[in-house]
Amino acid sequence: MILQIVGFKNSGKTTLMEHMVSFLKSQDYTVATIKHHGHGQEDIALQSDDVDHMKHFKAGADQSIVQGTHFQQTVTRHNKQNLTQIIEKSVTIDTNIILVEGFKQADYDKVIVYKDEQQRRELEQLSHICYSINIWETKDFTTFDEWLLNRIKIED
Repeated sequence: MILQIVGFKNSGKTTLMEHMVSFLKSQDYTVATIKHHGHGQEDIALQSDDVDHMKHFKAGADQSIVQGTHFQQTVTRHNKQNLTQIIEKSVTIDTNIILVEGFKQADYDKVIVYKDEQQRRELEQLSHICYSINIWETKDFTTFDEWLLNRIKIED
């Protein structure tokens, strides 16, 4: 299952993503996340150049992978890809659910996160909306969690 979390800057998308990952892991689901860096022409900040795998990358490697005891990190040179390409080429583990923060125009089911009615109205113009939430009005995610579990069961 692929589910997008979309909204405007500082609307609570990351807060909801963190909650969802924690909640789904507590239910024994395998979760992958993808984040759209929607800050114009500014690129993402990479790890410091003083670690060996980043020295390889800085020297021109197209992909650099470092393996630790419990974690693996990969840095890959890619021109901007759409969400489907990222899912197909970069999600390398079997998952129950892929949570995506951003990519408003992609064609996957969406949860919209908003702060006020104007934002809600603008976001409702997007495709594939299946849930709306204003996390500033509620700190109790029980109703959302129930909806999410039912949605996952429907998809399975």
